[in-house]
Amino acid sequence: MFEELLNLAEESLRKSGNAYDYAAVMNLTANIVMKEMDNNEEDELNLILSQHDEFIKNNRERWKDGFAKLHLLRSICLQVGMNFQQRFLKIPKYETDEVLGVLMRQHAHACRVSAEIIHLLEGGYPDAALARWRTLYEIAITCLIIRKCGRPAAIDYIKYNEVKKAEAVAEHRKTAGMMGKKTFSDQEAVFYQNIKSEITNGNEGWHWARKHTGYGKIAKLAEFAGLGQWSHHYMIASNIIHPESHEMASLYAMKEAKHPALLCGQSNSGLTDPAHFTAISLSQVTSAFVSVYADEDANEIDYTDSALFLMLVDSYVDKVGEAFRRCENLTCSGR
Repeated sequence: MFEELLNLAEESLRKSGNAYDYAAVMNLTANIVMKEMDNNEEDELNLILSQHDEFIKNNRERWKDGFAKLHLLRSICLQVGMNFQQRFLKIPKYETDEVLGVLMRQHAHACRVSAEIIHLLEGGYPDAALARWRTLYEIAITCLIIRKCGRPAAIDYIKYNEVKKAEAVAEHRKTAGMMGKKTFSDQEAVFYQNIKSEITNGNEGWHWARKHTGYGKIAKLAEFAGLGQWSHHYMIASNIIHPESHEMASLYAMKEAKHPALLCGQSNSGLTDPAHFTAISLSQVTSAFVSVYADEDANEIDYTDSALFLMLVDSYVDKVGEAFRRCENLTCSGR
């Protein structure tokens, strides 16, 4: 590719009377290439961005109905969450309630992660979207366990975050020097380590859910939460995250490929499952949050809005799956 340019660089060095050893030729050639790239950078960038924007436009058009339903579902889940938050925060005894506090924050995370997944789907990265769904699935497991086990589990979950914070501080101190970063002081490190030790009693395997469920591994926690049937999809999502060897043809993005290929960019195929899984998991998190304590007689929260919203949520979960399947089938059949 650069053979002609290398020859020209060597000839230029020879004519100028300069040394034309390997390093000199390579340096001159690299400078020429970089200068050329600098001169053409704007045109190249415009071409890249125009191709990217054109793909997204066409991808949105192909899956238009599916994206519409998924966007609307997320909007409904966001609205019901905000509505419920406003309601329970008006009641003093719930202002510092650990269960509501954890579920509220997890629901906010779920809404944000869902938006990220939609962005990845619209961008043509269904496998990345499935990998991000993995987080949403874990959020759903957490919420369902806390909903089931109540305040003690919520408190231990809050403590677990403090344990992870202490571990993050220790890891930062270990690597900061190599990365040229300022890190935590010895006094700060001791402070966080003492918090961790107080919570875990020195047990390095301590997990927030173990006391309440008997388990600490995600597969068993999923079963406890009633979501064990998703284990295969979770495994696929995990394989996408980790650099394991698997066939390119197994990617969602290669679902409609007619010939073997090395996919290194966008694809308008394989969006149905990641989109529908997202809808299901987001609805589970939303339901766990906005209906918590609903089965208890002695509570002062009005669940009327939540009940109506959840009817819409359930309806749109089905609509998301149906719409994406319809878009996929229509295009595949050529109609």
